[in-house]
Amino acid sequence: AWSRRSLAVAAAVPRDKPWERDGLDETGRFEAAVRSAPRWLAFLAGDEPQTLYGLYKQAKLGDAPPGMKSGGLKDRVKLGAWRKQAGRSSAECRADYVALLDGVATRAAAAAAPAIGRDQVTFQPTRCRDLGLRVRIVGTGNYVPERVVTNEEVTARGGGGFEASTVRSGVAERRFAAPGERASTMAAHASRAALEAAGVPPESLWMIVNASGTNEQAIPDGGPLLQAALGLGGSGIRSVSVHATCLSFLVGLEMASSALERADCPPGAHVLVCSSEITSRHVDPCDSHTATLFGDGAAACVLRRAGWREGSRLHAARVETYGEGAALTQARGGGTNLPQHSPEDHHAPNPASDYAANHFEMDGAGALRLVLQHGRGFMERLWPGLSRSLGSITWAVPHQASGLALEAILDALGWPAERAIRTIDTLGNCVAASIPLTLHEGIASGKIRRGDKCVLFGTGAGLSFGGIVLTY
Repeated sequence: AWSRRSLAVAAAVPRDKPWERDGLDETGRFEAAVRSAPRWLAFLAGDEPQTLYGLYKQAKLGDAPPGMKSGGLKDRVKLGAWRKQAGRSSAECRADYVALLDGVATRAAAAAAPAIGRDQVTFQPTRCRDLGLRVRIVGTGNYVPERVVTNEEVTARGGGGFEASTVRSGVAERRFAAPGERASTMAAHASRAALEAAGVPPESLWMIVNASGTNEQAIPDGGPLLQAALGLGGSGIRSVSVHATCLSFLVGLEMASSALERADCPPGAHVLVCSSEITSRHVDPCDSHTATLFGDGAAACVLRRAGWREGSRLHAARVETYGEGAALTQARGGGTNLPQHSPEDHHAPNPASDYAANHFEMDGAGALRLVLQHGRGFMERLWPGLSRSLGSITWAVPHQASGLALEAILDALGWPAERAIRTIDTLGNCVAASIPLTLHEGIASGKIRRGDKCVLFGTGAGLSFGGIVLTY
């Protein structure tokens, strides 16, 4: 804790980084970091101490001997941290050791600063509070419509001149729902795939969470529609919706995880979280900025409470909202502000509810500026160190906002592109379904494995930032 010793600790923050001194090669930087590591021990958070130890042992000695035994709990933890780096080269481990310690030093110095401006990266002056929610993803599934729509088709529909926008979007192709295809039907397909992967019968679910950013209809919400589409209309299973635009899945995942921790949650309970989006019916085909970007799709996951001996955990969950960006991404129609009918005569159309009001509008450049302004600070507040590097996190699972946005965010955070899973190229931006579609791709492809720590993050209209750190 920082509170009582805040002044003393702030004064004790080392002001230099020995590994940055001139004339040092890669090995010299590593040795300088190792020598100075004890000075930073008080500022390590989460599993950073174990990660440093494992990187050091792997860099110095290579893989841990197969038959090596450990004594008490502390020794077992240290040996586990070493073995976690198995197969990595000394050069990789030396570089990661320096990068991790550099992030710790930066965080400590910023936390000790007397004042931080609004547009600077802000830090919590405390050690990371790991939520430690015992939550395990036991199955994922997806559904994408059969129709593949190429950039050439999108350009032809819009009348041409979309070439620059297709490059910025990073989308080569996307899927469009068939005429008459419903979001709840798509959600049911993805949910059945997730339930099958989890080995869970639909009727045994404890709760269903529809976490979508586009509504199938005004009333009822998508929860009952999904329940009915799964053939569970008479089951009584609680079925609710979360609507936080592109962050809906993250908010739904956090809500489901908290529900599994409730005292009245029955043993062995399973929760289904599903996002299903049909954007192709709300995007202006003549708007080059949006028509090239969005696609349709659905994805779901099944959760249960993790056993004590299982390593799956939800470590952190955070949402921040900056309403100053509310007008940057919006669809103004469809609500009480601009009803379809005239307020004076309900049998007459509302002239204000025109074509533009009922199609999605986006100021992409303005939204990206706001993301880059607040993004690093948000990531640091989500999980210490993320504003500089991924650290001990194995995979980044980002919302697929656009190719340009992905590259800009990864560059700003200093994260390697090869550790961020990407689906924007073939699926486009699928609103709230983007994150679970990307998570499913990472798991199905074998990239994300049991025990891997992942950060799921993104932005939503509003403008909101959201993130979850979990161990799969």
